[in-house]
Amino acid sequence: MTGSGSAGALRRLRDVVAADIAGADVAHDLGHLDRVAGLAGRLAVREGADGFVAAVAAYVHDHHRAAEARLGRVVAPAECRDTARDALRRAGIEPALWDPVLDAVEATGRYSFAADPGSGPGGGATGRAALIAACLHDADMLDAMGATGIARAFAYGGAIGEPLWDPAAPPVEGYRSGPTGSVVAHFHEKLLRLRGELATAAGRELGERRHAALEEFLRRFRDEWLETHDDPATAPPAP
Repeated sequence: MTGSGSAGALRRLRDVVAADIAGADVAHDLGHLDRVAGLAGRLAVREGADGFVAAVAAYVHDHHRAAEARLGRVVAPAECRDTARDALRRAGIEPALWDPVLDAVEATGRYSFAADPGSGPGGGATGRAALIAACLHDADMLDAMGATGIARAFAYGGAIGEPLWDPAAPPVEGYRSGPTGSVVAHFHEKLLRLRGELATAAGRELGERRHAALEEFLRRFRDEWLETHDDPATAPPAP
């Protein structure tokens, strides 16, 4: 994906971002950025784009999460464009890449099933940035799917005090960012819908396997709920 010079630049950027995002929630930590950078770079190569640029975008795509932790409200990536730009500057990323990277970051995190869907992955970005945005978007979505996505969902739910499942708070339509009724409700409100949002052929290929893991987990969770409670009326929905 990268040569030795690019690898060194990514290491510098990673070090800069690690300090910037200190205090971000457990689901959007440095490990998440490492995974998304690896996936975005590989997807970009398979799609004929620049894997290094995609990985750079991945490392600065969650500055708004650290801002959310500080401010206690939802923050859009565009609000942190200057902060992300400064991270690129401090890491020595060449200035010609800054705008394509930042445009790609701002085009991620939009879902057709959201209450305010925006324009979708790649929306607002053009040319080079649009393909990088699609690869970054897919990598970010893939990290919310499969075994990794299951682990992240429960780590985040535990951190903010969400129950595993609450029959009194069933899944709702029109996904919105932020806390939900339970972790299992979040699966139905968002995670199960991500497969349909994947924008690249390479992302969709990986997404099939990861989506199947989500469905299998939810089937097992529902079966075990019924074994314990013997009350279909209170059980979570089948996937």
